Amino acid sequence: MLKKIAFVTALAAATSFATWDKFPVLDNHKGNAEVGADFGITGDVTSLGLFAGARYTVLPGLELATQVPFTLFTHDDGDDTGEDGLNNIPLMVRYQFMPIMNAFVDVEFPVGDESVADDGFGFHFGVQYSQEFGAVNFGSELGFAIRTGGDDKYAEPNDLNLGVEAQFALGAVTPYVGVDLDMWIGEVTYDGDDVPGSDVSGTVGAAPYVGATVEINEMFYADVSASIGLGEDYYGEDAPITLEGKFGVNF
Repeated sequence: MLKKIAFVTALAAATSFATWDKFPVLDNHKGNAEVGADFGITGDVTSLGLFAGARYTVLPGLELATQVPFTLFTHDDGDDTGEDGLNNIPLMVRYQFMPIMNAFVDVEFPVGDESVADDGFGFHFGVQYSQEFGAVNFGSELGFAIRTGGDDKYAEPNDLNLGVEAQFALGAVTPYVGVDLDMWIGEVTYDGDDVPGSDVSGTVGAAPYVGATVEINEMFYADVSASIGLGEDYYGEDAPITLEGKFGVNF
């Protein structure tokens, strides 16, 4: 049971590291605000999370964003595990230096409850490429994530990630499909030193997803999606499934 709970906690921390999207930043002085929920299933373990976030382009090409995620509950075979509370909060910065290219840096602050969040800092940085091909909007991302050790002095391996997504413009409804690939680089560290026998370099996980965004009007939109984590060495014996729904406003 503890292994499953630890995995769900790690997964919740990892999902907070997702960039807002893989496409160009918003126009100058434009923004979005979103609220939503995600339901996770990993074998007998289920969890429900809530989140609220916002992004805003403060200068031409420079977008700032943040999100506040909260784990409402975690159950193992129907029993409450007590794994709930505020997760770590990221500050996300993206800069569009070419019409088809962005650079990004995310910093995750260890302000979350210790039962659901890592107590070290997290850093995620990389580049994004996007291009429209007729009715298909293609977005991609290459990033690298590192975490520092917290009070327990342990830090997970570094993570190399590659993601691609295709959106299909169909009027007010935009279906999309994508996949995020993650690969661990290095070893678990304790107080800055490698833990012997913990080298997991090359371990790969894939998380394909599918969803759709519905434009209610120029101001409001809704989005639903589903994803699954594939790769036993990366995600564990039980493939995690995540269902997400959110409601947004443009301003």
